[in-house]
Formats: sequence, structure tokens, C-alpha cells
Amino acid sequence: MSSNKIKVMIIDDSVLIRKYVTTIINSFSDMEVVTTAPNGKIGLQKFFFYHPDIIILDIEMPEMNGLEFLKYIQANCAPSVRPKILVFSSLVGEGSTTTFEALANGAAEFIRKPDGKISDHITVISNQMGIIIRELYQTMIKNREHLPVPTTDAPEVIVPPPTPDGLLFGLDNLPKVWEEKPIRPLLIAIGSSTGGPNAIRKIMSTLKPIPVPMVIAQHMPTGFTLEFAKNLTKIYNRPVIEAKDGDVLENGTIYVCPGGCHSLIKSAGDKLVFKTDPMEYDGFFFKPSVDIFFKSIREAVGNRVLGLILSGMGRDGSIESVRLRKDGAIMIAQDEKSSVVWGMPGNSIKNGGIDIVIEISDIGEAINRVIAATCK
Repeated sequence: MSSNKIKVMIIDDSVLIRKYVTTIINSFSDMEVVTTAPNGKIGLQKFFFYHPDIIILDIEMPEMNGLEFLKYIQANCAPSVRPKILVFSSLVGEGSTTTFEALANGAAEFIRKPDGKISDHITVISNQMGIIIRELYQTMIKNREHLPVPTTDAPEVIVPPPTPDGLLFGLDNLPKVWEEKPIRPLLIAIGSSTGGPNAIRKIMSTLKPIPVPMVIAQHMPTGFTLEFAKNLTKIYNRPVIEAKDGDVLENGTIYVCPGGCHSLIKSAGDKLVFKTDPMEYDGFFFKPSVDIFFKSIREAVGNRVLGLILSGMGRDGSIESVRLRKDGAIMIAQDEKSSVVWGMPGNSIKNGGIDIVIEISDIGEAINRVIAATCK
């Protein structure tokens, strides 16, 4: 067992699945499977012995299922030792509430088990797992580096990392943004990926009624976003709907872009219209792409948008966030500490596409304040 490799544990009641996933993980030079378990109960025993970095978890299992396992880990493991958990299950399929229950209880990401023989889908699953596990591991390492360490008698000289010019932090600095950018937003646009569903739930829990449309581009496969919209409706206590091609955006309504395709906002006179885009674009693997979504918004409303980049892996959104900010849009990013993966917000900040960085529990209130100040 190499200390330099990402340690992965597989919990699944299928011997065949454990075998195939073990083969996939061990084919990567930077990963290794340290142990497997047939259910959550045995998985817990092995977890406390092997201390894996990443757990690949099934949901439907005897004795202790995946949801019970997730809840136990959340309740009994400190953040400093908590692994990143990737759910790999047939129960996270189209229209399943299990997906969002797993994410709400600490799962970082999910992959749906394919129908039919898993051997027919090895390449696709391997690519997905490789990308997700590396991103989750890097985030876990960064988060642990930020944990407090014992102090010594010698005072520590802290050199703050360089930040883009004009970047602000925290809710208290928000007025400086709208004072510099006195725009009246016609639209609120959110882009997110891994960690996004829980982040958006937190926003909905404090969000007041809005006088403009809000559109959410969350990376999700086909069929998942309708259930996500229903889930958000329960939290927001107002209708949140899955957008459909040709929908005219209505003030006060929250829309979730459908999964599995790209999404566009088009201007039609004094109205904004939602459009789906079935095209494939090189370099834009995740759908709906936030960059493609933001580009269409810039073309439709110019700088009259409040844009947010939330937790997510990769760089999606980091190109167009720069252009939107430069044009005068108000751009907010979720902070690193509260993000499951800080790829999308972090890269948008590094590129200079963000005005202010805010902790997720304050972003709902941040939206309330921006709207109250600018949409009088």
C-alpha cells in the first residue's frame, strides 16, 4: 500500500461490482483500492481501520444501507478525518429522490450505475471516476491544510496569498460592490457543479421573494433536474420549475436548467426566453455548461445580471465570469471553506471574474441585499 496514492474504499453488496470498480481504480497510477466491504456495517468497521481518502458507496445494501452509512459518517466523524464519498448506485437514477437525500447527508458526488452489463460501460465509468476522485481528493487535501494547527512560542509570520485587484470578502463588504456597479439586474444566474445542490438549498432557505427571474445551471445528467426543482420548491416554499425550451422567463420565478444539454438565455424584445442547445462543443463536457450559459446571458442582457459561481469541479464559468465582471455585472463566488470542490469558484477568482467572495450561509442574504439595493 503506497502512501503516495489516493486510498479508495468500495462499499457494495455486489461481488461483481466490487471486482469491476477495483479494476478501474487500480488501473490509475495515482490511486489504489485499500479495502472493500459488502455493506455499510462492515464498511464502518473497515473505514476506521484503513482510513480511506475516498469511499465509493452503493445505496441499496443489507444490514446498513448507503444512506444510513452517510448519516453515521456525518454525525460521528470530524471534518479532519471525514472522507469524500462518491455514490455509485442504480437508485440515483432519473427522477429519484435518493440522489438528493444522499447529497443532503454528505455525499460529494454521484454516478448512476448503467443499465445492463457494467463491462459494456467500463470506459465511461472509468473516465468519470478518475476525474471526480482526483478533484475530490485535491479539495480534501486543501481543506485539511486550512485546519488549525497547534501554536508554538515563536510567532508565525503569515503572508496572505495574492488576490486579484479589487476582490472583496464577506457580506459586510457587499455595499462596495453595488456602489461601484449601480446596475439594475434583469436576471439572477447561478452556475454550480459538485457540491452545488446543497449550496443552492442553503441559498433557498434564506432567499426572499425576488422581483426578477433566477436561472440555475447545475451540472446534472438528463432526468435529475426535475426532481431537483421539486426538492428546492419544498425548501423555498414557492414554485421552482425545470425550464423548458421556449419558456418566457417570469419575474419572481426560479428555473433549473434541464440536465444533459446546454442552456441559453435569449432576448426577444422586452422578454427573456429560455432555450436548450443540443449541440456538442469541444472542451465543454459538463452540461449545462456555465460558460455557454453565461455567454448567452451576456449577449441577452449585457451587464444587467447578478451572477454567482458556487461549489464545483473544474473551470466551467471561469471564462465568461471574467467578461461579465469586466462589462459591469455583479459577480459573487462561494468561498473555499464552504465549497465541496473549489474548482469553479477558485478558477473564476484567479482569472479575475469575481467581485466578492462570500460564505455559502450568507449568499442567500447577499442576494436579498443586492436586489433590495438595486431593484428599487
